[in-house]
Amino acid sequence: MRLPLLAGKGVFNALQRLGSQEIRRRGSHVKIEHGDGRRIVFPFLKEVDRFTLCGALRDADIGEEEFLEALR
Repeated sequence: MRLPLLAGKGVFNALQRLGSQEIRRRGSHVKIEHGDGRRIVFPFLKEVDRFTLCGALRDADIGEEEFLEALR
């Protein structure tokens, strides 16, 4: 399944629904941490590239299906 083009705000909100909290924001990047210690950094831009988003989800060990469910 192909990930949709999303704004950084949409990605951030979906990750919060999955149990992540913002640790720090510096410039256009946000660092978040999941409750079990997984951390990722992603750009908080108008449009997040699909390749970047896919890599961030892989680093956080979050499946695409799980992420798409959190978007709804």
